[in-house]
Amino acid sequence: MKLLFSVLSLICFGAVSLFSQTPTPHYVIIDDARDEIALLNSRNDEMELNSTVLEEENRTLEAAIIRSEEFIVQADAMIDQLSASAGELYTLMQTVNDPVTKRDLQERMDANRQSRYDLENRKRRENEAINQAREQIENNRKKIAVNRVRGNANDQRVEFLQACIDLSINENRDVGSVLDNADRVRQEVERLLSQN
Repeated sequence: MKLLFSVLSLICFGAVSLFSQTPTPHYVIIDDARDEIALLNSRNDEMELNSTVLEEENRTLEAAIIRSEEFIVQADAMIDQLSASAGELYTLMQTVNDPVTKRDLQERMDANRQSRYDLENRKRRENEAINQAREQIENNRKKIAVNRVRGNANDQRVEFLQACIDLSINENRDVGSVLDNADRVRQEVERLLSQN
């Protein structure tokens, strides 16, 4: 059992250390590295713009959810009032004998029933809109998170490429000074040889 635990620990530690290591800068073709940096920065700008649009869409959707929820609260209160009114109308309908008054009461009951039906349908549509908006907000949040992860990876790559460029410039400078020194020595040799 201890052996199994030890092996698993080594595997986990090895995997963590493998992924946590940053690459060592190396010599690069400077123009190619600068082109890649420009491309990565451009992609980051696009993702940032896309995330900004998605965040604005989320704010708009959240405001729409609030309006829909407020409507539902008001509709519920109005449905309660319609129910109370329907009860009163029904009670009066049972006690009134005049046909004209009964017809007026029946018209009001029908209108009341239609109003309740219309409110219930609108509440259903508002609830559907709320669910769709919440789903869209969640999808947008996932896209924003992916953009952040990719942007961070691009930023790390840019930093790495910049370190490679710096190393390459310094290496070229070192090589350049060695070449300059070799040229200077060769010129001195030629000058010395050209003397009589």
